[in-house]
Amino acid sequence: MKLKRGQKLCKNCQAINAARQRKCVDCGKAFQLKNTPIKNEIKDWKSLQKGDTFRIVNGTGSYYLLKRDCGEGEKGEKLFIGPKGKYEVKKIDMKNDGIHAWSLSSPGNSHYEFVYMGQDRFSKEVDIHQRAPRIIKFKYRTKYKK
Repeated sequence: MKLKRGQKLCKNCQAINAARQRKCVDCGKAFQLKNTPIKNEIKDWKSLQKGDTFRIVNGTGSYYLLKRDCGEGEKGEKLFIGPKGKYEVKKIDMKNDGIHAWSLSSPGNSHYEFVYMGQDRFSKEVDIHQRAPRIIKFKYRTKYKK
């Protein structure tokens, strides 16, 4: 059987699901997500220079696993707590495995952020999974005059 555009087949129960579905609607089995390549993705963050601009891909980086159902989501879902948005590199910190950067927001709204880029690790004290986000390099054009 040939699937229509926007559909995928569950390998467990052969049910047809929407392409963006994360779990099968019939059996509830989670689909394996692909780590698809992204145009202009930065693989070697250590090669960034002061003044380079990058954007953090939504749904990547550090997260907390929900322990119960709540307004933020259901038990077992990831709640991403890392930085989001567009940034300008100020300094690469090899000692602490990260990037010191200013957010690229409208004047008066920007903030300083440390973007962790080290190995995956789990902190038992605060139940947080630290993970490097996926970042994309882009050219920044300001609409504000300095």
